Amino acid sequence: MKLIPKNKQCPCCGTVYRYGDLKKLMYRKKTTCYNCKKQLKVSRKGFLVLLTELLLIYIIVNLFALLLLHNLSFVLLFIINLIPTAIAFLLLPFYIKLVKNQSKDE
Repeated sequence: MKLIPKNKQCPCCGTVYRYGDLKKLMYRKKTTCYNCKKQLKVSRKGFLVLLTELLLIYIIVNLFALLLLHNLSFVLLFIINLIPTAIAFLLLPFYIKLVKNQSKDE
C-alpha cells in the first residue's frame, strides 16, 4: 500500500489531473479531457474500497482504545474517530477512476 496516492491521468493522452481538478470531477459522471478533448467517464467504484478501509480502521482503533484505555471519555473517542474521517475526506478524490467513454459512433 502506497502512503502517497498518485494523481489520476487521462487514459487517452496521459495528462495528469491536479487535486483540485479531481475534487471537481468527483461529482460528475462524464467529463472532457482538457488536453486531448476526448470524453471520459468518471468511475466511483473506488469509494467502496475507501469506505471498507475506513470501517476496518474504525473497528481496530475503537477496539484498541476500549481495551487499553480504561478511563476513556466521549471526547477522546470522538477525536480518535474524527482523525480517520478527516484523512478519508482528503483522500477521496484519489479514489475516482477515469475511463475512456465507449461510444457507439467510434
